[in-house]
Amino acid sequence: MKEEVLRSYLELSPQAIQQQLVAIANRQMPAAGKRQVPFTTVETLLCYGLFYVLDPHRYGGGNIEQVPSVVKTLAAFFRRSPGSLTSKMLNLDGSRTHSAREEPLLFAHLASEPARYLALYHAIVTMARNLALDESIFPDFLTDSKHAAGEIELAGQDDVPLESAFLLADADEELKRLDDTFALGDRLTEKLVERKVRLAQHRFALEVLRNCSRTCVFCGFEPRSLPGQSGGLLRASHIKPWAVSTSHERVDVRNGVAACPMHDAAFDQGYLTINSGYAIQRAALLKESMTNDQGVSHYFGTILQPKLVLPRQAKVPAAHYLAYHREYIFKG
Repeated sequence: MKEEVLRSYLELSPQAIQQQLVAIANRQMPAAGKRQVPFTTVETLLCYGLFYVLDPHRYGGGNIEQVPSVVKTLAAFFRRSPGSLTSKMLNLDGSRTHSAREEPLLFAHLASEPARYLALYHAIVTMARNLALDESIFPDFLTDSKHAAGEIELAGQDDVPLESAFLLADADEELKRLDDTFALGDRLTEKLVERKVRLAQHRFALEVLRNCSRTCVFCGFEPRSLPGQSGGLLRASHIKPWAVSTSHERVDVRNGVAACPMHDAAFDQGYLTINSGYAIQRAALLKESMTNDQGVSHYFGTILQPKLVLPRQAKVPAAHYLAYHREYIFKG
């Protein structure tokens, strides 16, 4: 991407945002057989933001109507099909080798400056509201996200390595493919892949929390009326730890449970486990502490449920993940 073209994204002016939003609002759906107009800068930036809420690899021709409602609403505003938005996302993250180099290059730059993206996103949403484009027409799909240090805080990163070297330890093949195809340079290629991994874990955490109906599966604590992330009052935890899981296992909702901080820590450290019948078991050390230490019997006796607290429609934890936890983590 030429420097001036990249700047047109990263330094998008309020005037340009206004002009593009007005043009999109006045756009008509193309006639049958006619090609759609190219994506504007605003549309492309919003497609990047959709990575926070969905994985475009999960939706195609057969299930495209199952995309989250925000994608359908945005697609209607853009006068495009939902599939065109997910296709744009696949171009942006370099998943499609025939996509133009400019798109993964933009993704890599935005990944390296998440605070800049948040500022651009807020500027677009603010202008949309100034133009009387309300939530039903132009959804603010990152409203409930918690912001830290001027960027969107990614959920569920507790057991994900902080250091890029560890995070990318098994991503050599992906790094080489992107470098061979798009020649972004080592730094930007690593930023792109790192961001993809962290966003995948963010979406995993959100899916686990939804699957568990935002309730601690161990005690039933459910801060439903509090804001989305609720300051860490509920956490999405891997059953089989991230470090020893495959790439599929790391994003499998059946490898996760939602828990309050107290019971999340006890589960991660092996003081609690879950048997094959989904009953909650205490380690001998924990039982001893319940007898000797003040307050422990309340948190691990009185309020701890005998079986996992899960909604009827939930995907239950998979047996092989629970077996791994019992064998390698539980202090039984």
